[in-house]
Amino acid sequence: MKKAELYSDYRCADCKKLLLKGVLIDSEIQVKCSRCKKLVTLKGDEKSKYMCYVEQCPSRVK
Repeated sequence: MKKAELYSDYRCADCKKLLLKGVLIDSEIQVKCSRCKKLVTLKGDEKSKYMCYVEQCPSRVK
């Protein structure tokens, strides 16, 4: 999987302006929309979504 395929679009709930493109894992950030001035809270995915479940994988969490 390419790095760009992991990125998610995070948009303002009111005006739909793109605020951020990236990967948020077990995190939460607040961003102020430059268009409508609303303070938006963006929540990341759970780390289990990105955890490797394959036996003998060096990225596997033990």
